[in-house]
Amino acid sequence: MSGSTANLPLYKPISQPDFDSSPNAGLRYDKFCDRWEGGWKSGLGKNGKGEWVNAFTSHDKDNPVFIGDRDLLEETVERRLTLLEKCGGLALSLETQGPMVSGLGRSHPVENGFAWHHLLGIPYLPGSSVKGMVRSYATCWLDGQNNVDKADLMRIFGPRDPKDGPIHVGSVIFMDALPILPVRLKAEVMTPHYNPYYAGDNEPPGDWHSPKPIPFLAVDEGQVFLFGILPRCPGDGADCSRASEWLSDALNVMGAGAKTSSGYGRFSKVDLKNRGMRRLAWISRQQQENNVTAFLRDSPKIALEKWSEIENPEIKCEVAKEMNRVYQTIGSWGKIKETKKVLEVYLKTACSSPEDTA
Repeated sequence: MSGSTANLPLYKPISQPDFDSSPNAGLRYDKFCDRWEGGWKSGLGKNGKGEWVNAFTSHDKDNPVFIGDRDLLEETVERRLTLLEKCGGLALSLETQGPMVSGLGRSHPVENGFAWHHLLGIPYLPGSSVKGMVRSYATCWLDGQNNVDKADLMRIFGPRDPKDGPIHVGSVIFMDALPILPVRLKAEVMTPHYNPYYAGDNEPPGDWHSPKPIPFLAVDEGQVFLFGILPRCPGDGADCSRASEWLSDALNVMGAGAKTSSGYGRFSKVDLKNRGMRRLAWISRQQQENNVTAFLRDSPKIALEKWSEIENPEIKCEVAKEMNRVYQTIGSWGKIKETKKVLEVYLKTACSSPEDTA
């Protein structure tokens, strides 16, 4: 393909590549926007931007759109947890309390970009951004309040100025934050009121200007991300633990990504590091229920049906153990008796560790 042809936009009559066999939604979103009108001046037309953003979301509760390949994410998360464990690091799973957006300033035909992991095609938070957020929290929110020592900050994060000491990258490694499960996205809209002023038309910002709605893509609430922190050297475990506490607090108080001053990017802790619970959470979310306990209690027959469809026997046992554990806390409530009995029999006959069923 010639260089001039490669730079042309995809107009509406042009057919899209086949993405049915590829989970990389990021590649499609960034490179194959086909909402262009008949010429450069027309751009994406009146509704093209919103149409393109909505193509990656779903307003149909019975047919939600999830971004990412479940099996590929599961494999990636297992590898990352193993790495963190072997290197003495710490893993944190946190859930978005509301919309979260990253990479808003990236160039894109819809004006607002989005941060996609290049290999997995999923939303993510770069480790450098996570590190900067935690450093800002420790410096601006805690310094002077909880006696955060400057020497500790320089050791953990590294100095920004040669005057503060020898240049180094810090004692703690912040990993990219990746979704644990396929994520649900949503369309958001910002409405700047002073468009002529922002465009540099020598117009003062005034309330008489009409707002200009600009759509952009965001991660929906209730989506779980895995954050990881590693000690750079074997003796940096204490710094790693301290940075982990700051990270959890910063995500809850400050938020991550763009538009945090408007309430975007807040996270709260969840426990989905267990593979069986992660698969169970995925099953419940496919049934439009974010609370695993509520799903197992209210829909035991559906839960049993979805569990029976799991082909991998190792994962099937792990999910059965988690389901049984939850049912043990619920008790012997009428609707769950049959499902609970099937799980108990399976755990005693098919799983390698029947003692875990107690």
